[in-house]
Amino acid sequence: MIHLRTLNLEKVSEIEHYDLIKNLERDSKVQQYISKNLSRWLSKHQAESEDKIEIGKSYVIEKDNHYIGIVGSLSFSNEGILEVWYAIKKNFREKGYGEKILAEITPYLIEHVQGLNDIELKIDKNNKVSKKIAERNGYLLEESDKDLGIDIYHYFGRKR
Repeated sequence: MIHLRTLNLEKVSEIEHYDLIKNLERDSKVQQYISKNLSRWLSKHQAESEDKIEIGKSYVIEKDNHYIGIVGSLSFSNEGILEVWYAIKKNFREKGYGEKILAEITPYLIEHVQGLNDIELKIDKNNKVSKKIAERNGYLLEESDKDLGIDIYHYFGRKR
């Protein structure tokens, strides 16, 4: 288990976290960003280590013995840019957990990922809540992809 300040991250288990995965898989807001085959994707990107973040892997977010969502990283470019994503379970939204996970995972990644120069979030242009969460956590809008309909935020963008 990875301990952040107030949240914990745990390896995804298709059996133990079945309800959470299916709940997120059926959520149309999550499907906009993550494959409808979330459980299949997660099984390919399951972490091996229990005590440190692995690039390209996914973790269940746990708070007070409740599974509230999933966080993971996608790609880590040669330039040191790590793309991060997260999904919060519907009944835990609008309670500050999106902001909390981003506030806790960002410094953790900065401290623990070798060669990290930037953290990237790709956010649907219509997702005003996620944009505010990113901005309140120090991420800056760097560019927009009109074809995909996303805005791309960077944490270290202000250093460029």
